[in-house]
Amino acid sequence: MGGPVTKLKAGLDSVIPEKPEHHDPQRRTQQNMEQIQNPDTLLNQVIAAAEKAGAQKIRTMGYVQCLGKDVPIIKILFRSRPENPRVLLSAGIHGDEPAGPHSVLSLLLSWNESPISSLFQGINLDLFPLINPSGFEKMTRENAEKIDLNREFAKGHPALEIRLLMDDLRNRRYDLSVEFHEDIDARGFYLYEHFPEKRNPFAPSIISRLESEKLTILKDPVIEGMPARNGIIHPGQGRKRSHFRRHGWPMAIYMFRHGTPRTITLETPTMAPLDERIRMHRLALTTALEELVGV
Repeated sequence: MGGPVTKLKAGLDSVIPEKPEHHDPQRRTQQNMEQIQNPDTLLNQVIAAAEKAGAQKIRTMGYVQCLGKDVPIIKILFRSRPENPRVLLSAGIHGDEPAGPHSVLSLLLSWNESPISSLFQGINLDLFPLINPSGFEKMTRENAEKIDLNREFAKGHPALEIRLLMDDLRNRRYDLSVEFHEDIDARGFYLYEHFPEKRNPFAPSIISRLESEKLTILKDPVIEGMPARNGIIHPGQGRKRSHFRRHGWPMAIYMFRHGTPRTITLETPTMAPLDERIRMHRLALTTALEELVGV
């Protein structure tokens, strides 16, 4: 069901201009980022920014019904050297978590700026910018069929959006998978990290980076029913496998069980301003990539 993607009907007139007086690319690109609520508009801006950034391919994986018409699930590919690490970045699996897709747009708009550009030149990136267009349009966690897409990955007949992802991801191998999420109840940033016991975690460096930028970390000892320390959850510690059998696999577990040695799920607090959530996502991702490539 793959194929080239074409521009949607919505225009590109609301691309946010960058303010030249700022010198920090992490701050400048997301300055005054306005929230986009129409998935057509968001995808048009993402596609335009990806093309300008030099994406090798922009693929349509399939279509879902949204706004009374078909809206594509797209995948964007950036390639460097074949021997470089392979990274999967995904956002927008929950429609009421708009910071993820907006963070993707922010990254694409600043793709060729230093130091971000040098990091991306050292990896091969596959990117799903908006997995749940119908939920994004309605601002609901679930899709239009009231299905939580991030609990569909162990089902024999998952929702269409997840079937499209699984058909594409099943035979692919990545060195790192990162997901952009947010938490409506959280008072600060936290993250999940799966990684082999014999490898060093990336999470402490991510937390340290955000704290150095005076960003709030959620330091509750229990988060989402799991033991946490300094904003870090290592799934599998304190949550039984039966929980996931009852409620369904999220994408992170699916990727880990299918050969991705490290998965990181980033959770920003919905109560924070959009610009701040975008900044958290960007800093966390760039820190993880620095750890991956050994910067």
